[in-house]
Amino acid sequence: MSEGVKSICVSAVKTFVNSLLVAAVSVGSIGVVYKSFQPVPLAGRELAIALAKQSMQTGVEDFAGMAKRYLNIAEEDRLDGLAQSRFRETRGGLAVKGWSAKEVEGGLYLVSYEWSNTSGDGDMGIFFEVDTKNRFARPVVPDDELSLKYGILSKEAFEKAEAITRDAIKRKYPDAAMEYANHLLTISGKPSGDYDPNEVAETVHRSLKEAFEHRQDRFLRVKMVKGTTTGEYTAKF
Repeated sequence: MSEGVKSICVSAVKTFVNSLLVAAVSVGSIGVVYKSFQPVPLAGRELAIALAKQSMQTGVEDFAGMAKRYLNIAEEDRLDGLAQSRFRETRGGLAVKGWSAKEVEGGLYLVSYEWSNTSGDGDMGIFFEVDTKNRFARPVVPDDELSLKYGILSKEAFEKAEAITRDAIKRKYPDAAMEYANHLLTISGKPSGDYDPNEVAETVHRSLKEAFEHRQDRFLRVKMVKGTTTGEYTAKF
């Protein structure tokens, strides 16, 4: 091979290698830029707040259904919309504190959106229990059980309200085989007979509105037991 041809071949190899190195650097740079633009996964308090904001829940029922059941809002409404509706109900100057989250135990957070009314109503807010591990969020108020758990409702106030409800049910059905505790009414019916336990549960539920008029949590679940069959009706008054 002549020196001229050899020189051309060496030069071509060098050019090829250099182009590969430049390409590698370019690809690496693109990779770094792409990586820098990738969203950082939320975690901890930020994730808890995001789950509450997005009304996300997995489990036995969707969050929208639960919010509608407990808070009586349309299914398409979001939490921020609910907060705005609360603001419209409030008069006077408002000092908005915004979203915050406090870890209760591993992955479980108490999330709140709070504000204060300088005209005299004091601190107000919407509270949620959020499980970041299972992507589960649910409103604390007016759920009595959760309100007790997080100290929003005192045990004394809860027991007083329960006693009034229990007495009202007893007056309405003095001789019925019923047991009531914490928004659950269980009825023991005859194992035989021409009746639908689901219809009975709904009828009884509708007749007990007066027993919950004094409650903030006006939710009642009625279970009607007929032998091995159980009917159920659940709703908020």
